[in-house]
This record gives sequence, C-alpha cells and structure tokens, in this order.
Amino acid sequence: MNATLRHGCLSLLVTAVVIVHTIPAGGTQYAGEPYHLGVGGRALGRGGAFTASDGDASSVFWNAAVLTQLARPEVLIQHAETFGALLNHEFVAFAVPPQHDGGWAWGGYLTYLGGSGIGLTVLDSATGRPRIDKNAGHADWSLAVGIARRGGSWWSWGVTAKGVVRKLPGSAQIAANSAWGLGLDAAWWGRYRGGRFGIKIADLTSTFLSYASGREETINPHVNWGGEFDLPGMADGLTTIVAAEAETYFESRQSGAQYWSGSISVDLHVGFEAVYRDMLFGRIGSDKGVLALGAGFASGHWGIDAALTDHEFLDDSYRVSLRYLFQ
Repeated sequence: MNATLRHGCLSLLVTAVVIVHTIPAGGTQYAGEPYHLGVGGRALGRGGAFTASDGDASSVFWNAAVLTQLARPEVLIQHAETFGALLNHEFVAFAVPPQHDGGWAWGGYLTYLGGSGIGLTVLDSATGRPRIDKNAGHADWSLAVGIARRGGSWWSWGVTAKGVVRKLPGSAQIAANSAWGLGLDAAWWGRYRGGRFGIKIADLTSTFLSYASGREETINPHVNWGGEFDLPGMADGLTTIVAAEAETYFESRQSGAQYWSGSISVDLHVGFEAVYRDMLFGRIGSDKGVLALGAGFASGHWGIDAALTDHEFLDDSYRVSLRYLFQ
C-alpha cells in the first residue's frame, strides 16, 4: 500500500470515528429540515449529488473542503420557487480560493426560506366554529462562514460555522414565536484515480434551537457522502460526469426516508451532467427518487444554471442561479 493510499485510508477512518461519536442520544426529528434543502441550479439539476463535485460558490453549503479547488473568487445568487409558489428560497454565496500554496480558502452564504398566506384561526364567539383571523408568514434564515485548507496534494478539509433563525407566526390565541441556534459542519474532499469523493457531517455538534417561548429543539447530525466520475469522452469537446451520494440520518425517520433500518435512514441522490466546451451544460438526476432536470450556460465571467424538480403531489420546484467569476 503506497503512502497516498495509506493517508487516504487514515483520513476516512478518522472521519468514520468522528461520525460515530457525534451521533446524539436524542434530538428533535426534522427540526433542521428547512435548512437541508439544496441550493444552486447546477447542483439541483444533478439531483442534489454535489458533495463530491469540484464545485462552485455554493460549495460552502455542500462541502466547504471543495473551496480549495476553485480557480477564481466568485459570487452565486439563487432564486427558487419550491413546490410552486408555496415557498420562496433565496440564496447568496461567495467563495475565495487559496491565494498561494498552503493558503486558506474561505467563503460564506446567506439563505432565506419563507412563505405567506398561512391562515391563523380563532373561535367565532357567535357560531362557536373556527374562522380565519388573519393571514401570516413564516421564515427560516441561515448565515454561515466556511474555511478550507489542503491536507495534501489530493485531499482537503473544511469547516463551516452557521447561525440559524426561525420565525413562526402567532394569532390572537397563540403568541408569535422565534428561535435561534448555532451549528458546525465538517467536510472532507479528495481526488483519486479519476474520481472525486466527498463527505460532509452537517450539524456536527448538534445544532441547538432555543425558542422565545422556552421550547428547545436539537438538529441532529446527518452525513452526506458520495463520489463522482468522469466518463470516457463521446465527442470532441464533450465531457460527461456521473455522480451519486447517500444522505444518511440517525433519527428513526423510517417511512419518511427512501431506505431505512432501525434508527438509520438513507436518501439517495444520483445525477448525470454533460458539458460541452465548458460553455453548455445539460443535467438529469434523481433527488430522493424525484426527477430533476437542469441546464446551464457560461461565457466569460458569467454563468447561469436552472433546475426543475418534479413532484408527485405538489407543484414543481424551479431554481435559477447566476454566477459571477472575478478575474
């Protein structure tokens, strides 16, 4: 076994030990669900299989270790209509690659997920039946800063610190409520024999949410791990990529996930991307069993990516992101 492979095995072993020791004894199921939606038109057009990708500015969300692979500083802005007009999902991120060998890469992001038109009811004193008192909205915010550094010639590591804020509406009978919390993500990325591999442990230390009402919730750790591979070239100027990853939870989601056994559940993300001369992009994927389609165009400093995700029962989700790469 050569030195490169030994170092790779050691890194994966350390990561596995960290995962085991950070799984909490208890927590609140689905408490972090609003913060787990994917971001970026490129990533979501590939079914959300992006943890192992060599990435873009949205990598500070997906896998901060990938920031070391970016060639230039960049900014990414996304607008998404999730399940039609039910939810608005806004995202802005920036990323700065290392300025020299052995230097630090860093970036940050801000996300907003919210909606309106929630009918809050009261009991009508005349009829004794509930009636809508007013319409209100809700919002979830997440602000994060990530750093990354190369650990060797072929692998990198990164961490992301994030703050989360949740605002829930109130009515005449129920007071409005809000919560805040802090969390930490840890990530690893490596390249080996034509493949790229990534692991992200989200909410590594469990993200604690404290509500103004006195209620408390804990966002449990979950792990994304996956890989992607370049396929043999089919035409001049055309490259193709296939990617897959497993999103793994340890909170007894059972029928709420694609696959489960005991307290462990797994959702799969699979994607395919065709790239023509780094200018035109076509994508298709499966996001937890849901069809995803995407396309993109890049020229000079600018790039635009769009994604569509189908849904069996709700309206489709549309995501559009715009990238700008600095000189």
